Amino acid sequence: MIKLLTGVLLFFSSSIFAQTNIDSIKIGQLKLTVVGIENDEGTIAVALSNSREDYESYETVYRSANIKIADNKAEHLFDELPFGEYAIKVYHDEDDDGEIDRNFLGIPSEDYGFSNNASASFGPADYDDAKFIFDQKFLEIEINVD
Repeated sequence: MIKLLTGVLLFFSSSIFAQTNIDSIKIGQLKLTVVGIENDEGTIAVALSNSREDYESYETVYRSANIKIADNKAEHLFDELPFGEYAIKVYHDEDDDGEIDRNFLGIPSEDYGFSNNASASFGPADYDDAKFIFDQKFLEIEINVD
């Protein structure tokens, strides 16, 4: 009887401990909406960065997505995203070739945008202008491309 009671107590205490650990993990959902898209051709390429280094790199990305466009708008939900600091870069990959097209001067010829609708002059918007804090269970962000 004592072994049975001890087993039941251990089971419940471990279940409570496991639930406490799950609840202490800070994760949520980030809904991204991209607007200002001129047409429904191709996809919207998204790079979600979780650090300045990741944001400024052309080799790595924390999370990415290629979003279908409908009615000049694209939406994506990032699930199970840990709380923290992030920045987003997007571009309209009209020809779906996986690269942002550029003119002869190297200026992008496909529309692009950044979180906080940060502006860019020579290269991507500065990380400090594009970064945001994700610290809630659900957050919506809208980026306008042009």
